[in-house]
Amino acid sequence: MNEKIIDLRELFSKMDLDNSEFLNFFDLRHLQAGLLRLKPGESDTQGPHSSDEIYLVLEGNGFIEIGKKSYAVKKDLFIYVPANVRHKFYGNSQEISVVYFFSD
Repeated sequence: MNEKIIDLRELFSKMDLDNSEFLNFFDLRHLQAGLLRLKPGESDTQGPHSSDEIYLVLEGNGFIEIGKKSYAVKKDLFIYVPANVRHKFYGNSQEISVVYFFSD
């Protein structure tokens, strides 16, 4: 495998140009990583995933609902969501930006 160095600011700029909510930036054999960004009032449209997932909150506030429980979201928080569990971000009054990681 070849090394990869990624600048998150460049990825966010690409998301701005594409006007996209999600951007996968690693798609390796056993690992995917990407960005999720939601503006205030924007709906999180993701559904349950077939793989475990970890989020790292870079910026923002609000909540994440995992199954039937809700948790406050803040900068520098790691969030683990097991495979096949419904989850969504909501209630943010600031833009929320997270890095996500999937593995199989």
